[in-house]
Amino acid sequence: MARPGRYTRAIGLGRDSRYSAPRMSGWEPMRGRDLMAPSWQRTLQGALANGALMIALGLLLAVAAPEIAAAADTGGHAAFGPILFALGVLVVAAKAGGLLAERWHQPSVLGELLVGIALGNLLPLFMGADGAGTLRGDPALLFLAEVGVLLLLLEVGLESDVRALVRVGPSALLVALIGVAAPMGLGWAAAAWMIPESPLLAHLFVGATLAATSVGITARVLKDLGATQTREGQVILGAAVIDDVLGLIVLAVVVGMVAAAATGGAGVSFVGVAGIVLRAVVFLGAAAGLGRFVSPPLIRLAARSDHPEIMLVLGLGLCFTLAFAAELVGLADIVGAFAAGLMLDPYGVGIRARADHAPLAELLHPIASLFVPLFFVLMGIKVQLGSLGNPAALGFGLVLIVCALVGKMACALGVVGKGIDRLAVAIGMVPRGEVGLVFAGIGVRTMLGGEPVLSHAQFSALVLMVLVSTLVAPPGLRWAFARVKREGR
Repeated sequence: MARPGRYTRAIGLGRDSRYSAPRMSGWEPMRGRDLMAPSWQRTLQGALANGALMIALGLLLAVAAPEIAAAADTGGHAAFGPILFALGVLVVAAKAGGLLAERWHQPSVLGELLVGIALGNLLPLFMGADGAGTLRGDPALLFLAEVGVLLLLLEVGLESDVRALVRVGPSALLVALIGVAAPMGLGWAAAAWMIPESPLLAHLFVGATLAATSVGITARVLKDLGATQTREGQVILGAAVIDDVLGLIVLAVVVGMVAAAATGGAGVSFVGVAGIVLRAVVFLGAAAGLGRFVSPPLIRLAARSDHPEIMLVLGLGLCFTLAFAAELVGLADIVGAFAAGLMLDPYGVGIRARADHAPLAELLHPIASLFVPLFFVLMGIKVQLGSLGNPAALGFGLVLIVCALVGKMACALGVVGKGIDRLAVAIGMVPRGEVGLVFAGIGVRTMLGGEPVLSHAQFSALVLMVLVSTLVAPPGLRWAFARVKREGR
């Protein structure tokens, strides 16, 4: 059975993702008398078991903290042991958090993020601020988390259908354009008002993070509601195709402006921005256009070897190569990873070397299951709840939440067809999920003048916005489509 992908698109593939949606799951199948227990009781038992496991893992990590900190300061071979131990604990803790979130009908990415927040704010009690800071900034763990981001964007590219860009109607196009422009403008204005001491590029990074949309979460909810084939579902999923591309272009522009400013350039100029946009469009367009010529030879090469894993090796090689190429031309590396997915599978049909081999997305799943949750748990560890105790930082987070919701609700103005529920479409564009976290994570890692573009307090405020927007979207969609059904539309 093929592994579900990130999206369930009526205009593309009929797949959904582990990051898209909540699923009922546990550590093992329920048998015997467990099946006779009420569903709420089974859920509570599973939640307690998962919670106990996370506590145990956190205590283990705290006990090993001194060794981990010492490993970061030494170059000997033996120093790898504690880092490997930290990696194992973080990966298992992330999985436990994901399963716990799914038991409460929430996307697993929220559980992984919350586990990281818990670890990042509780571990200093055991290992001190310096030890927790070492865990947050360990180069080996950060590199592996970066690999996870690349794999996530490779999956997104593999599931995108470039033909859908032609098939989407005017409503989907307008919804996507408004869904990027309105929240980005509101986010920039809020940052300029609330954190005027930060540079203009920090304000733009905040706006870019608010512009992101995790339509994968929406897609799973639409599938659960049986609303994928509705007109509202078609508009939401169609807008997702354009939203992915526009979001990456916006990120490329902002990162390019930061890089220009860091090297002594103007940073913000019309010519510079136009050049970055042109590079991003050409890069992604070339990847999609060359896909029909590059993908078939790679598939034939993998088929000749008669080893299914060769397709995985070729896919990862192209992903990392294009990520490097994207950085060479001044774009973010995730743009290259997304382009690799487009090049390998431009129509989102699920490429495989032979008919009896697993598709590339399924081969990629075990590796992504290791590295992608690591990214989210490390993003959570970077969140400092103490910074939100500052009224100014907490106020900034609350303002961002309002801007995030209002900005995406403006998408209702882009619905031009008759008989389409505007509110349902707007709610479908609200969740930021993993996409917002990727954008915010790049902001806190990108340096300008020796300092990160986004401070830890600003990053924490953005994560708060991501959490709230992701939590409210699924129940909001259920309510909106129940309303549509009651009104007989």
